[in-house]
Amino acid sequence: MNKFFLLPESSQIKNETDAYLLIGELSFLDNFINIKASKILIATPDVIDDKKLHQMASCSNFFITETDNFTRLSQFLKSIQIESEKNRQVQFIKSEIQKKRKKLEFLNDQLSDESEKKIESLEKSHIEETEKNKKEKSLLHFLDFIQSESIGDDFVESVFRFIWKDLKKITRLNLIGLSMTTLSDRSKILFYDGSGESMSIAGVNFSATNIAIQLTSVWGRPVGKIMSWQLPEISRESYLFLEVIDAQDSQNKINSYIAERIAILSMYLDRWMIEKEIEVAVDRWKNTFRSFSGSTHVVDENFKIYQSNYARENGEFCYKVLAQRDSPCSMCPIIQNRNTNFVIKEGVSVKTYFSQFKLQLKNYFFVIYEDITKLNQLHSHIIQTEKMSTLGRLGNHLAHELNNPLTGIKSYVQTILSEKVTASATLPASTKSDLNEILKATIRCQKIIKNFIEFSQKKEPSLEKVRFSEVLQNTLVLLKTALRSHRLYIDLKNDEILVNSHDLQQVLFNLIKNSCQAMQDIGTAPGTIKIYQEIKDMQAGAKILFHIEDTGSGFNEAILKNIFQPFMTTKVLGEGTGLGLYLSKKLLNNMNANLKIVSSANKGAKITLIFDRL
Repeated sequence: MNKFFLLPESSQIKNETDAYLLIGELSFLDNFINIKASKILIATPDVIDDKKLHQMASCSNFFITETDNFTRLSQFLKSIQIESEKNRQVQFIKSEIQKKRKKLEFLNDQLSDESEKKIESLEKSHIEETEKNKKEKSLLHFLDFIQSESIGDDFVESVFRFIWKDLKKITRLNLIGLSMTTLSDRSKILFYDGSGESMSIAGVNFSATNIAIQLTSVWGRPVGKIMSWQLPEISRESYLFLEVIDAQDSQNKINSYIAERIAILSMYLDRWMIEKEIEVAVDRWKNTFRSFSGSTHVVDENFKIYQSNYARENGEFCYKVLAQRDSPCSMCPIIQNRNTNFVIKEGVSVKTYFSQFKLQLKNYFFVIYEDITKLNQLHSHIIQTEKMSTLGRLGNHLAHELNNPLTGIKSYVQTILSEKVTASATLPASTKSDLNEILKATIRCQKIIKNFIEFSQKKEPSLEKVRFSEVLQNTLVLLKTALRSHRLYIDLKNDEILVNSHDLQQVLFNLIKNSCQAMQDIGTAPGTIKIYQEIKDMQAGAKILFHIEDTGSGFNEAILKNIFQPFMTTKVLGEGTGLGLYLSKKLLNNMNANLKIVSSANKGAKITLIFDRL
C-alpha cells in the first residue's frame, strides 16, 4: 500500500495539504508530519522505528493499526468521520458567520455612510435654516426700523446709517447714496459717507456704464467702484448706489442684501418723496397765504374755515373770526355770488375776490379779502388835501372880509376906552374890563387870521422864549364860560419854551375846549381837568412835557388811529369841522414840538405837548 487519501467532500484536491485525513504507510505519512490532518499508519509495530514512532505520536489524531485489522480501522474512521462532520459543520457555521459578519460589516458601512450623509444633510439644512432665520430676522428688523423711521424728517439719513452698518460687515464702503428726479426734472443726489448726510444737484445718468466718471466730474474727486440698483415701482426714476472698495469677493453678498430689501426700501422712499413734495406744496401754499397782506381763506358752504392765513381755532366760522359777527355778512361774496366791496368791521373796508370748487360732492370757496381801508383813506386824504388847498385859497378872501369888521370893532372899543370918552363919562370898572377883553379878543382874531394866512402860505413862524404858564393863563380867560361847570387843577413851574405864543394859545384853546365838551357829553358834572408838567430824558434829548388830562368820554382805538386826520371829528354834524386837532398838531410841528394823545373809551384822555427843554 502506497497512499490513501480521504479528500474533503465534493472537492477536487489541488494539494496534498488540502486533505484532512491521511492513511498510509510510514514512508508516505513521513512527508506530512507538519500537516494537521488526522493520520492513520497501517503497519505492524515491529517495522516502526521508535524514533519515528515517537515523532508520529507527537502529531494530532495519529492512529496505528495493523494491516489486517479492518474492524478497528472502520471504527476509527467512523469516529473520524463524525468528528470531521462536526468540524465541517463548525467550518460551515464559521463560514456562514463570516459571511454574515462581512454582510453585517457591509451593512454597517452602508449605514455609516448613510448616517454621515444624513448628518451632513441635517447640518447643511440646519445651516441653511439658521441662515434663513437670520435673514428673516434681519429683514424683520429692517422692516420694523423703516416703519418707525419713515415719519421722521431725517428718514433718508437714518436708512443710510442702517444700511451702512450692515454692509460694513460685508465690505468696505466709501459712501451710500440715492439719486432721484425732482419735480423740476433735475437729478438730486443724497449721499452718506459714515459721518453725515450731504446733497448735490447734478445730471447723472445712472443707467449708463460710466457712472464713476460722471460722479468724479460732479464731486471733483476720484470715485471708486460704483454699484447701483434702480428702485422698482417708484413714481419717478431713482437709483440706490454704493461706492465700494475691493468688492470683487463680496459683490454677490452685497447684491443679495440689496435685492432682499430694495422692494421695501423703494416703497417707503417713494412714499417719503411724495410726502416731501406734498409738504413743499403745502409750504408754498402757506407761504402764498402768509405773503398776502390781506386775509385769505378756504371755507365750505356753511362758512366753516378749513385753511387760512390768519390765526383761528379749528371749526370756527369766517364771519366770527374776521368780522366779529354772529351771522354771515350780508355783503359776503359767497352770499352775493359776486366779488363785493364792503365794511367788514368798524374801520376796515375790504374788496373781495372769490372762486368756487367742489371736493367729494361738497362746495368750497377760496376767498381773498383785500384791505382797501388805506386806499379809501388815501382817497379821502386826497379829497381833504384838495379841500385844504381850496380853503387856503379862500382864506385870503375871507381874511380881507373878516378883517374889515374886526378892524371896526377894534376901533370902536379903542375909542370908547380912550381918555376923551372916559373923561366925559365914567365907565363902570366891570364894563371897562369887558371892553378890554373884547379888544384883546379882536386883536387875537386878527392874529389868528394872519396866522391862518401864513400857515396856508407855508411861512416859518417866528419863535420866542415864553413861559407856558403865562400863555395858559391868557388862554383860560377866554374859556371862563366853558370851564365854569368843571374843576381845574394846575401844577406848573415857570419854565420857558421856544414857541410862537399866539399859535400856542390857539392850540391850548382848542385842546381845553375839546376836553370841556367831552366831559359835558357824558354828563359828568363837574368834570375834572388837570394841567401839569414833566421833565423827561428821551432819545432825542431832554424834553419838557405838558399834560392836559380830562375825565371825558375818551376815544376808542379806531378813532385814535385817525384822530389827527383833517375833518376827523367825533361831534355831531354841524358842531365840529374836524380841523381842530389837525391844525393844532401842525402848529406845534412848525414850532419843533409835538402832540400826542393817550386814551381809551369812557376813561378820559391824556393830551401831551412835547417841547425841547431849554
